[in-house]
Amino acid sequence: MKKLFRNIALLLLIYIVISQVAVNSLPFSWGNTRLNTKYEEFKSRVGDFNTIFIGASTTYRHIDPTIFDSRLAEEKPDWHIHSFNFGIPANRTPQSIYALKNLIEMKGNDIEYIVLDLSELTKMGVDNLHKKEMIYWYTRDNIVSVMQTSYDSEKGTLNKIGVPLLHLFSYGEKLLMVGMGSAMLEQHAGINIEELALGPDRNGYYSLDQEMVDDPEGDLAIRYDVLRTQDTIDFRTMQCQKLYDKYRDKGTGYSKTMEQELEDLIKLCNGKGIHMVVMLSQRLGDRYEYLIPLYNRLPEANKVSFANPAEYPELNDRNNLFDLAHLNRQGSILFTDLFATKFIEKVEAQEGADAR
Repeated sequence: MKKLFRNIALLLLIYIVISQVAVNSLPFSWGNTRLNTKYEEFKSRVGDFNTIFIGASTTYRHIDPTIFDSRLAEEKPDWHIHSFNFGIPANRTPQSIYALKNLIEMKGNDIEYIVLDLSELTKMGVDNLHKKEMIYWYTRDNIVSVMQTSYDSEKGTLNKIGVPLLHLFSYGEKLLMVGMGSAMLEQHAGINIEELALGPDRNGYYSLDQEMVDDPEGDLAIRYDVLRTQDTIDFRTMQCQKLYDKYRDKGTGYSKTMEQELEDLIKLCNGKGIHMVVMLSQRLGDRYEYLIPLYNRLPEANKVSFANPAEYPELNDRNNLFDLAHLNRQGSILFTDLFATKFIEKVEAQEGADAR
């Protein structure tokens, strides 16, 4: 019996060692095809980009680097802005931080400006388990922070306990590469690529309008027809206004763990001479309950908010929306121009603070 247990333990040890070799053979981006596609493009174009936008779909669909670069070239030609959009649908803020840290470590000498778009902090459910998109970004360094952020931000005792445990379980799956053999082979074979994710200008921006044309059998046409009615848009706008008015001056109820993560990231960027701006997008709905108080804790020179519908009525106009929460191509052009103005103000404020 002892020999049997010893053999089982030996086999388990061998499996763990092989799993760790497999994990360490993969790039940080392996578990998300769109992220991996963007990373491969980004690293192949050495010296082409000095500015990164990163976040969820509100980054991916709303900021066009071509327009942004053109605007900055007119007003701040000495900044030599050349940007790349690393927005990924359904990205959580901890995932964005994970990607950013890896990009800074690998390409820090090339990066001069970073924009981080805040999104979900913890969202995790049983339906997300066992998916490579949910396990690839966990590390020994971030798992405790992710679990604590989940505990801080979730509502109800069940979620406060259950969601952190789901993250921990997924971290264990990554360590052992459970069911990830095909994903690993696809990565090493160089076929973990989705060219459309780069957009027509190969800078990471891909409008929802264009994707609907490129993929007419997808679900975007349904989203466009069902979620773009005036009633649903007006209700979402009203909901966001109420949430903004309720939380705009609130400095409690946020995740202190995530506040520390963001402060540490800003310090890391400052130490490397990188200007960092944290953005809070429009029409995020219930997420404002924990994102606005968190946003309020950040340094003024490092943040830009579009959360107040009354301040930006054009971003809540049906003519500029693709669905309930996302802008169409026309809206993204408008948004990119608005953000460019705010970006210049914040970078100038940071440079002024550095000069003092």
